[in-house]
Amino acid sequence: MSEDYSVRWFNEGDVDAYIAGLNKALYDEYDEAIYDWKWRRNPNSVGFTSIAVVEHRTDGPVAFNSFLPMEIRRGAEVFKAVQGCDGFVDENHRRRGLFQKTLIFLGEEAPRINAEFLMGFNLVEAAGAARKAGSELAYDVNKCFLKPSENRRGIGQAVTLEPIKVDTLHELYMGWAQESRLFSLNRSMDYLRWKINEHPFKLVQPYGVYLGGTPIGYLVTDKVTEGEKTTLTINDYNPGLMNKHLGSIAEKLADLHDDITVIEMDTMQGGERQRTARRLGFEIVPWYQVIMKALHGTTQREGAVYRNGLKLSHIRNWHLAESDIY
Repeated sequence: MSEDYSVRWFNEGDVDAYIAGLNKALYDEYDEAIYDWKWRRNPNSVGFTSIAVVEHRTDGPVAFNSFLPMEIRRGAEVFKAVQGCDGFVDENHRRRGLFQKTLIFLGEEAPRINAEFLMGFNLVEAAGAARKAGSELAYDVNKCFLKPSENRRGIGQAVTLEPIKVDTLHELYMGWAQESRLFSLNRSMDYLRWKINEHPFKLVQPYGVYLGGTPIGYLVTDKVTEGEKTTLTINDYNPGLMNKHLGSIAEKLADLHDDITVIEMDTMQGGERQRTARRLGFEIVPWYQVIMKALHGTTQREGAVYRNGLKLSHIRNWHLAESDIY
């Protein structure tokens, strides 16, 4: 019965149940080090852990839906949003509308945390529940995989990659973002230090990208080894860079990281970068559906989310990269 459940914000007493549930439902090795980094040390924290908890009258916490605080930049303006991530419902309490309860709760609490909209990167099989709960589909994301031995070399102009530090990366990001009309997750200095220097298990490396000695942008990779597989993910870059120079970049990364078994990246379904990846021999697999839901100060109508009259849920208004997905 609905009256058997209540929704509240997370507290430190929920940590063990949250981690155990995530490892049962979503992950294999989620631990308190990851939780500590993602929530306690997050530079965008709202002052408490913004995870909605559904509590059963006798069974205790039975569902969690995490709403990670984010800053969004468009030109000189920065505002707040949340990203849905790391959610699950105990198998004994499913099909009772608990996921929808957490979204209703978020809508009620959005003014408190000043969140203008909810963004989510849902696996294709889970996106239906989000849409049923009132979110709008923005676009589809595909995962692209390339074995270094299958890279089609010599395609496009040769670029050079030089390792850079976080402060240089921040300058390169601000160089385009503060003048851009695109929305992006705001890469403040504090955010980049947290995301790159403090990540609990990924080896993250930013690079400056040069063509004929002239700087043309940046990219960021992360490397993770699981068993005999070492994956290098291209997780961030400036707009337009990968469309023109993906072939040479993949070639240079394979030379720099001779221990990797696969290079991967995310692409918008049907976009130019995906077409480039296909020509280069990347395997392409459907992966995420991006959803958005209006909260505090935004509106939702006719299948779209708007902010000050601008369509937030239109992909061409965004620069999003793999590093933005939590």
